Amino acid sequence: MNDAPLADLHLPDDRMPEAEVALRLAAFLLDQPKSGSMASVAIDGASIQAGELQIFDIDGFMAHGEWIQDKERPAGKNAWTGTYRRGGKTIHVHSRPGQGDVVAQVNGRHIFAECKKGPLIKKPGSPEYPLLTTALGQALLFDIARDDLVVAAVPDTATFRRLAEQWRTRPLVKRAGIQIALVSRSGTVTGLQMF
Repeated sequence: MNDAPLADLHLPDDRMPEAEVALRLAAFLLDQPKSGSMASVAIDGASIQAGELQIFDIDGFMAHGEWIQDKERPAGKNAWTGTYRRGGKTIHVHSRPGQGDVVAQVNGRHIFAECKKGPLIKKPGSPEYPLLTTALGQALLFDIARDDLVVAAVPDTATFRRLAEQWRTRPLVKRAGIQIALVSRSGTVTGLQMF
């Protein structure tokens, strides 16, 4: 990410949108040693825009990270879908469900991630619990190969961190091999063991 203030992106102070979690995770994976050259990111159009109301400025967010969108895209597609490039790396943004919110390759292993939004401040009722539960449940349904890595990704907050630490040791989570990744607004990701 460049040094322009995050406030310029009009990101909400109290929450991290799902699109932000997915795009930050994809960029992080592409920055890893031995990463592939492309990541695929599935984003629900409703998390970008609702009618005339813009919910997440994907163009501004990607430009802030120095990702340049290819100008050519198929007719009829949303303006925010398509290919973004930075150096020799590519993020392909689409809106097709069921393939994983982020799909990338690091060290020869395919990584499939289910991403969820979440609050960045303490909220009554602990919405983190159902968000992480849903991410884990959806991650169980990926059609993967034996050596693929499956990830449930959520914002890096104290509550998500506490849940991740507890749930990583649960027998069925361990048996399923699902990793819980915590994605911070700074772009760092913790909880992944890719090698």
